[in-house]
Amino acid sequence: MKEALVKQHIIQSSTAAFKELGFEKVTMDDIAKAANKGRSTLYYYFKNKYEVFEHVAELEYLSIIEPAKTAIQASQSLEENLKLYNEFKLKSLISKTTAYTFLLEDIRQNINLAYYIFRKLRHIETAIFENMLNWALDKKEITAISPEETQFLAMTMVTALSSLEKEMLLYGTIENMPVRLQWLISVLIKGLKN
Repeated sequence: MKEALVKQHIIQSSTAAFKELGFEKVTMDDIAKAANKGRSTLYYYFKNKYEVFEHVAELEYLSIIEPAKTAIQASQSLEENLKLYNEFKLKSLISKTTAYTFLLEDIRQNINLAYYIFRKLRHIETAIFENMLNWALDKKEITAISPEETQFLAMTMVTALSSLEKEMLLYGTIENMPVRLQWLISVLIKGLKN
């Protein structure tokens, strides 16, 4: 229990160092200083700064997903849920892109890191989308499909919608993003109703 708390403290404390300096410039000394821990303590929990950064990136991405998840409800239509969830995420992502300028450039330079982050967290969003689809199926809002097809469709929707996020994070394309998001959701909804 204590070990988990110490590890969590290191991750949360190092966020400021990564935000201020970016991945390339941050050292384990910077992380130790931010966490108010010795380097030996850091190396007990993490192999290197890359491993610390993976956890920081995951925590930051979850800080976008979790609040967006609160915007969806079983009583709303699938289209409303998709719009609200993705609009909320988009606003949070835009906000974070301005706060993490160094960090975003580091992610852009290290495509493997971006791939790791998106891949690791895709299962969380797939479950959220699967929930939304099941609510829509229960209300007969969309054409009936099997549980396997529901899971595949959820993963496909996450992949399609997250491609816009990747474009924004990797290429800095923010222009017309809300319009693109709305258009993609509309196309998905039309296809699901037939």
